[in-house]
Amino acid sequence: MKQALEAPKQPVDPATPAKTGTPPDPTTDPTAAAAAPGQLTARPPEGTELVPVRLALKDASVYQITTIGMVAFTGVRPSGFAREERVELGACEGADAARRCTVTHRSVHFEAEPPNGRIFVADEKLVDKLVTSHTLLATGAREGDTTITGDQAQAQAQPGQALKDVHRFFCLRFPDEPIGVGAKWKDVCHLRTGGVVDTREVIWELTSMSKDADGRRRAEFTYLGRYTAPSPSGDRSGTVQGVLYYLLGAGEPHLLKEQISTRRDAKSNFHTTTTISYQFARLKTDKKGKASKQGKETWVRTDGEPFPDEAPAPATPAPAPAPTNNMTPAR
Repeated sequence: MKQALEAPKQPVDPATPAKTGTPPDPTTDPTAAAAAPGQLTARPPEGTELVPVRLALKDASVYQITTIGMVAFTGVRPSGFAREERVELGACEGADAARRCTVTHRSVHFEAEPPNGRIFVADEKLVDKLVTSHTLLATGAREGDTTITGDQAQAQAQPGQALKDVHRFFCLRFPDEPIGVGAKWKDVCHLRTGGVVDTREVIWELTSMSKDADGRRRAEFTYLGRYTAPSPSGDRSGTVQGVLYYLLGAGEPHLLKEQISTRRDAKSNFHTTTTISYQFARLKTDKKGKASKQGKETWVRTDGEPFPDEAPAPATPAPAPAPTNNMTPAR
């Protein structure tokens, strides 16, 4: 990834994924509080179309995840960062709902801008030489232990050991049963954000399903809930909310946006807001599963289609698209 802050390879819109303000915490609802991860907390209206939602988990899949983030601290100019990660699937078995694979994650590149960029880079260098893997289910659930390999000094240090709890497919989670628009379910998950491994207790919701011009099905999911991150002076707590644009027919994620808001404590005026966009891309391979000729890597959308800047020009000028809000994913 070259000059990621200026020109990421894939089109990523780092716009804030949700309205400002503090939304009510849905995890405090008694039904949600008692629910297990993946369990429905609300069902769609009667008569709603129900569909199974699961990850395709195609064996030997190689993903590039390009992340663009912005961190704003009270009284300090916001700082941006960019990250490139590689995620691979292997040792897959089973089919449909019983499908499972080993997901392997490694860091590729990271850069950040002033004034806090040097802090972000230092945090990243604590784990940047480690490779982690764990079992990933078709629901998105993480199963079993996480293995950590790579630089032994990093692996044995506390930041490296904390990766044992991290979900390496970005905490995507779907319920076991078919769902429709309006369905909600709970999840508890961990990602490494801001140099620490956080805890997210959220309620997911399927908010819409649609078809594109070629008849391919898409879905939009949102999530909202409690966010906790450890720090030397005590846990920082707040909210996390986001939206996932999902290629339903392909069983693949397309774009994930989220916003994290925290305070040092309930009485503190020191507030941190982090907005992040994760763009998923897939390594293009031939029918034999080989990468592009001459060793050159070509990245396409997760459904195999080219990104807009790589798509062939239309034979005739296309009409201007209708105005959209800043939640519209890259097409």
